Amino acid sequence: MMSINRHLVTTLLLLALVFSGCATASSRSISRAKRVNSGATRPVSKVSNTPVSAHEAVNRTVAISAAQTQLVAHQEELPQPQSHAEHEIPPVVSTEEHAVLTLQDLEVMAMGNNPTLVQANAQLQGEQGAAYQAGLPFNPVVGYTSEQIGVNGTAGETQGGFVSQEIVTGGKLRLSRAKYAQRAQIAATNAQAQQQRVLNDVRAQFYRTVAAQRVVEIQQKLVANGEDNLQTHREMFNLGQTTASAVLQAEVELRRDQLKLKDAENDTQQAWRRLSALAGIPQLSSTTLEDQLATTQEPLDYDSALGQLLSSSPELVAACQKIRHDEIQLEREQVQPIPNVLVDARVGRNFESGGTTAGVNIGLPIPVFDQNKGTIQQAQADLNRAHADARRLELDLQTRLAAEYRTYLSAWQHVEEYQATMLPKAKEATELLRQSYKDRRATWVEVLTAERLHMTLETEFVDSLKTYRESDIAIRGMLLTGGLTEPPAAVGGGHIDATPRPR
Repeated sequence: MMSINRHLVTTLLLLALVFSGCATASSRSISRAKRVNSGATRPVSKVSNTPVSAHEAVNRTVAISAAQTQLVAHQEELPQPQSHAEHEIPPVVSTEEHAVLTLQDLEVMAMGNNPTLVQANAQLQGEQGAAYQAGLPFNPVVGYTSEQIGVNGTAGETQGGFVSQEIVTGGKLRLSRAKYAQRAQIAATNAQAQQQRVLNDVRAQFYRTVAAQRVVEIQQKLVANGEDNLQTHREMFNLGQTTASAVLQAEVELRRDQLKLKDAENDTQQAWRRLSALAGIPQLSSTTLEDQLATTQEPLDYDSALGQLLSSSPELVAACQKIRHDEIQLEREQVQPIPNVLVDARVGRNFESGGTTAGVNIGLPIPVFDQNKGTIQQAQADLNRAHADARRLELDLQTRLAAEYRTYLSAWQHVEEYQATMLPKAKEATELLRQSYKDRRATWVEVLTAERLHMTLETEFVDSLKTYRESDIAIRGMLLTGGLTEPPAAVGGGHIDATPRPR
């Protein structure tokens, strides 16, 4: 009986050594993966101040996922996502150090503080993690086996251990990893598009804020003009040169100017708050912005703008990448019915014969009832929908560009007319009336009226400049807006993603 127990203890010790060896190998593999992955992934690169072309976006996307493509071929590990500490918000820039903030200052703030960029980068890292996970083989099963324990007071006929492994066939792991690596490419394109959205919104809001500040200055001059006009009418009334009705009208105009000044000041505060929120620093104190509202750019041609949009839009790039993703997904589902091989190996001690025994079982499931036809049909439908969505997006971009270009062209024509004709003539008329007043050939009321017309035209000119800047940014920025909107997911969820393992 002691001999039987000794054999039983020896067998258990051998199994313990096997389990500890597997755990050691696993820990070494994890440590090695951590060393390889440390510093391998970088956050999405910051874009420049100029719009990112789709060709550049494709090149950057290919560069980002080049390692992933290699991993698909060699079944290596994907770079692991970085810790969230790398996305900590940097300290707030004090406006006391910069008496005047420039557009470039605010763009830098937005690139470092806008939370949607962190979300876009997190989506990219998540898809990279899914690609890594989807290409991993199944874990082996290691265990202890015995037969007929306790028969006639013995330790059993056979005692030993077994190893079971499911071998994936048909290139399923390669295709699964390729599909999720393609999703990582889409996520990288979406991240670059989100950077452009943030820049577009910051730039447009910057010009809105500059325009609001300039309107406040004009309204202050109009209030001063109204005060002068009211004082003049009161003096004329005392001299019997005008009526009480005219004095009341002058007072009403002054009150209206004062209200418009308050509205302009409120608009400036609102514009600044929106701008600081887009920059990711809502507590940024209000300060003067560098006035870059005027422009010397040549107007855009519609056909050139359309060609640039259709060839460079990140939305179209992502749609084309989605088509490739669905092609890989269809191929992956078509090989799903190919059965995996199940291998079971056993080794142990036969106490009846006194020798070592071994055994092997090999099996595979036969796809008799489930041939994955339903999922293949769904994958084909997804691919058809992706093709149609790319076409729909192309037409939608043309429609949006047509509307935006109409606004752009009208604003440009207004700006040109104000600059070339209306403002110079209004200024000249005011100067001529001032001279006529000195020569006693015109009244001071006429001078004030001419000044008011000139300042009113300046307000309209600023509004046209603001509209022109907004449309110009939208067209050059690929019609991307939504600097505080959550970035879109690489693909929508569905039945295929609901399986226990990614595939």
